[in-house]
Amino acid sequence: MSTSPQVTAAEIARIAGVGRAAVSNWRRRFDDFPQPVGGSDASPTFALGHVESWLRAQGKIAEVAPEEHLWRLVVATGDVGERLADVGEHLLDGASAPDGAHAALLGAASELAATRGAATVFADLYTRFAESAASPGSATPAAAVALIAELAGVDRAPGGSVLNPATTHGDLLLGFARTADTLRGQAEAPAIARLVRVRLAFAAAPGADIAIAGGDALRADAWPGEQFDTVVGNPPFNDRNWGHDELAYDPRWEYGLPPRTESELAWVQHALGHTRVGGRVLLLMPPAVAARGSGRRIRAELLRRGALRAVVGLPAGAAPPFGVALHVWILERPSGAVMPSHVLFAEIDDIAAPQTAVQAWRDFLAAPADLAEIPGRRRAVPLIELLDDNVDLTPSHNLPQPTDVNVAERVDETRERLLGALARLPHLVPEVRAADTVPATWRSVALADLARTGAVVLHRSASRSTRTDPETPVGPTVAMLTIADLAAVAPPTGRLAASEADEAQHPRIRAGDVIVPTLLGSAEGGWAGAVRVAGHAERDAVLGPNLHLLRPDPGTLDPWFLAGFLTDPAHARQATYGSSIVRVDVRRIEIPLLPLERQRAYGETFRALRAFVTDLRAAAILGEDLGRGILEGLTAGLLQPPAH
Repeated sequence: MSTSPQVTAAEIARIAGVGRAAVSNWRRRFDDFPQPVGGSDASPTFALGHVESWLRAQGKIAEVAPEEHLWRLVVATGDVGERLADVGEHLLDGASAPDGAHAALLGAASELAATRGAATVFADLYTRFAESAASPGSATPAAAVALIAELAGVDRAPGGSVLNPATTHGDLLLGFARTADTLRGQAEAPAIARLVRVRLAFAAAPGADIAIAGGDALRADAWPGEQFDTVVGNPPFNDRNWGHDELAYDPRWEYGLPPRTESELAWVQHALGHTRVGGRVLLLMPPAVAARGSGRRIRAELLRRGALRAVVGLPAGAAPPFGVALHVWILERPSGAVMPSHVLFAEIDDIAAPQTAVQAWRDFLAAPADLAEIPGRRRAVPLIELLDDNVDLTPSHNLPQPTDVNVAERVDETRERLLGALARLPHLVPEVRAADTVPATWRSVALADLARTGAVVLHRSASRSTRTDPETPVGPTVAMLTIADLAAVAPPTGRLAASEADEAQHPRIRAGDVIVPTLLGSAEGGWAGAVRVAGHAERDAVLGPNLHLLRPDPGTLDPWFLAGFLTDPAHARQATYGSSIVRVDVRRIEIPLLPLERQRAYGETFRALRAFVTDLRAAAILGEDLGRGILEGLTAGLLQPPAH
């Protein structure tokens, strides 16, 4: 049996962007189709290298980027997490002569690392893993990671030790990788623990002590008796099987035995038990934990003992699960010497701009009882107010709501803008007429075939990019169009390190290029709103991750005609593949064959339709803002009905 990476018929179909029936058809029709090298009669496997060579010779796939080829090797060689951990440890160790069952995979990784760098290669592979069905869960966004790290560091010297007892991707620990002396973590799956260790090792400062263990931290604590300066986490939510019965007499329940329905409070006490006196705990918690009746006694005890110092409300989408507006609980292991008198409550509207909450925490630590209150933003609440029958720790319930005294002015301004937008709309409605034959019929051709004739050039950006952020050293950057920009109908807002802006990985955008997302439904405005014809605003920006760039020959193919037919979600659905993450293979989308003049007529109508739809959506948003403003003003007593 071959020891090279092997793929199934289903995986061949994904590589070629076709259905499984097409692969079965190829096996019957083509005598030179690669023969099985393993598996069974019902589910044979084929050598990946032979399959790729055959598909390429048949013109059924284009040349793939080295990173994509390496990822296919990882997927084709068994358990994705285990194999990626093997690759990461191999790259981390810098071994040059791999052997064993996965020598081909490790050798390919070493070869790519020689030109791209080991850290870059592993980061690209891990990004693909995190987006795949093999991922243990959603990653924590960088903005939430930065917020946790900043809150943890207020009034604390850099360095020290950090623990995450329930990590999935290691994201929160990465927020401390450059500053902490000791990093510890525990992931339920051993393969994930290995991957997190590699991620941290590539990112950490030289000499950092890193160890990540496998297993369930509540039932099998990997670090018994060890205490840390900081404990962070986004622990499992609503887990009724957390070990309530077998852990009933566990000494960690210093603040009370957590009820079966309060797994989150078990993690709170586990984290406090691993914190040195005066050490800090920061946990992402679901909002229900702040007010659920079953956890009232433990919440009260956390307050009485001075362990809970602050609760910060985040906007929905800040961290997984993304549909819930989470809270950050900030706790400190009490020394007993000084009893805190107040608890800070704060709210953040934009996770990317959390400075108000960070400053509130800093000011609160300096003078808890004297903190200046800001309605809707921050307030230091005396303990006596919280220790009632409910012990409600929800930030919005403990913050005075702001009053918009300028609501009348705001409503008048929004009303004028809405009336102006509505007045323009009738002139923007495109004029069309019935087709001469109903329905209109035409011959179509796949974009892949148009690309072979030179009518259009297809580009796809790298799957990962290095953006500038507060932790990245300042250096030359270039503008980058992102999938979020498409969704927001905004100009390029991303930034890419200039050193990475090579044409092969991130092609530069020209006016007339057609930009298409690779994920169906990935943009908030839907597929139809995400397809864009580049203009002056996008020119010279580079293509961001998860985007296709189509560059039509203007003498053969009108860009607005092309964009119009790409905009139809029905065309996109016919070219999709994947189950958990639905991707679009634009090469399979079919475009009608029409003379150039006829294309331009369609293109002008598509352009007019886009302008109409864009302005219509803007008017709808203004209408919602106006309705909300009038309602708020009436109920707050700041507006009144017209006089009769």
